[in-house]
Amino acid sequence: MEKNVGTDVTQKIMSLSSKGEIKIPVIEPVQQPSGEAPSVTIASNGIEKAPSQLPQFPDTSYPPLSRQARRFAMEVQAIQEQCRHLCLSVFFRDQAPARSLGFTSSLAGEGKTLLAMMTANVLAQDSYNPVTLLECNWEHPCLHEHFRLPPAPGLAEWLRGECDKASIIHQVHPNLFVIPAGNGQQDAMRLIQRIRQQNLSDLLALSNAFLVVDLPAIAPTAYGLLASSLVEALIVVVHAGVTPDTLVAETCTQLKHLPVEGVILNQIESRIPRWLRHML
Repeated sequence: MEKNVGTDVTQKIMSLSSKGEIKIPVIEPVQQPSGEAPSVTIASNGIEKAPSQLPQFPDTSYPPLSRQARRFAMEVQAIQEQCRHLCLSVFFRDQAPARSLGFTSSLAGEGKTLLAMMTANVLAQDSYNPVTLLECNWEHPCLHEHFRLPPAPGLAEWLRGECDKASIIHQVHPNLFVIPAGNGQQDAMRLIQRIRQQNLSDLLALSNAFLVVDLPAIAPTAYGLLASSLVEALIVVVHAGVTPDTLVAETCTQLKHLPVEGVILNQIESRIPRWLRHML
């Protein structure tokens, strides 16, 4: 019988939680019935992963490419709706609403950057407040590629005093701004400490803005855990079925004193084509 790694992750974290070591809500993946539109469901403060299999639509008058594009669009819409619920539970809750939300993971490549981009985009559409998508991941900076921006100057150059703030903030949509990471791999620890000396929003003089932050992974970077302390709310993204459950549990234990909102069991291989992701 095939091992259900997603269940193992849940059981491992719940075991630690019962011992009082961590208190992080975890939601298990749900199998989608055949023929239904893809979805990700939200419960407590976590998001379940998208279904591993795309739904099978009956053969109709749609040509193959049109049916494929339709499936992609439905998948995007479903994930966007769940990102909307996440934003409501973090930025617009009645008790102590957050101003910054960060996405991290145990390992690189678990899908946190895509979820951060989609969350920022949805928040920018729904909010009167400006939204800034900030990249603090100097190991694998990629926002500049997605938004077709110059890789530098970015956050690192500004923190080192090599440029002014106006040169690193890029308006990509009417209410969405992006700050790329820049070149900070060599002095990342020093840059993170510079940010920690002051509140992240205050440091960037974005007092009325919402911040969505793409953070580095915890395990492969020395500054990953320190960077996770920069935000007021934190989401841990897990590639369900691939990331070892012991590593996920270790990450959650390391983050137990930080404001973790939940663990997202995510499908790493995005079926959203590049041309459609640029339209998000």
